[in-house]
Amino acid sequence: MKWFVLFLPMLLLAPRLAQAAPAAPSVLVQTVPATLRDLDERLTVYGKVEPDPERLRAVTTLSSGEVRKLYVGLGQRVTPGQPLLELATAPQARMAWTQAQGRVASARIQLQQTQNLFGEQLATRADLASARQALGSAEAALAALHAQGAQHATQVLRASAAAVVTQLDVAPGALVQPGQPLLLLGAQGHVWVRLGVEPEDAARVAPGMPVTLTPVFGGAPLDARVAQVHAVINPTTHLLDAVVRLDGARAAAQIPGAWMRGVIRLRATRALAVPRSAVLDDARGHYVFVIERGHARRVAVHAGLEQGGWIAVQGALVPGAQVVSAGNYELHDGMAVRIAAAPTR
Repeated sequence: MKWFVLFLPMLLLAPRLAQAAPAAPSVLVQTVPATLRDLDERLTVYGKVEPDPERLRAVTTLSSGEVRKLYVGLGQRVTPGQPLLELATAPQARMAWTQAQGRVASARIQLQQTQNLFGEQLATRADLASARQALGSAEAALAALHAQGAQHATQVLRASAAAVVTQLDVAPGALVQPGQPLLLLGAQGHVWVRLGVEPEDAARVAPGMPVTLTPVFGGAPLDARVAQVHAVINPTTHLLDAVVRLDGARAAAQIPGAWMRGVIRLRATRALAVPRSAVLDDARGHYVFVIERGHARRVAVHAGLEQGGWIAVQGALVPGAQVVSAGNYELHDGMAVRIAAAPTR
């Protein structure tokens, strides 16, 4: 009987003790189902805008002379017919023009005299042919000097098309020779974006691959395609060049020398993907937590391609598995969880 009296208070306290026992710890988490997605393998590279080297035009002169005046500067845009520079013809060229004119006049007089003598039977056909030949040679020499502009004391060289001055090799007062480049014009509607690719990535890049170009210092992105992949190292950048051609209005909007970031889409693959925030890593490798019957279970994964906040994973996951995307840093294997309601949009 005594034992019952002693045990009775304990029976009465049991419900209170049960109520006072601490509940098992749990963590509030958010989950996202693992889904199959198309992810692109991408390569980010950098490079510069430059005039299309296949459409550069050198401005030269056919006669020697002196640069009197420059009308344009390096990097300036020019329109068709716009003056580029003024060139004074060299004195030797002007003298050659005057002498050539004298020879033509003399040859014409000689031919007329020979024709008169031939009419009086005082000259032979050979004499007449020789006089005609002499006039032809004199006129040809005069025409050549005319084509060189030797008849002008000064001449103004003009742009033949819309372009950008990409190189300026002379200054006022400079003496120039026939055929010497004076300046270089790049076609305004045609540019290259020369992107640098690491040699170990060169085999992955091929002409025709889509690329998104974005100005490094701000500007709208534009879509294009790789036109060329060079097979030798650029001695300046020590990288391989992947060339993107731009034409028309898209090219005219670019500034030669500007830096560009290019994202080349190498290949697309379909894979099981989870949000990037769902993938954790420690000394044992990458892993995620999935929710099963209100508890977190650690699942080892191999992380792959990443795009748009999603990352491809391989492991013991199936499409639709509820993967913890927020709150996972507080979890350990087997821990009880509470799932937060999905945010409304």
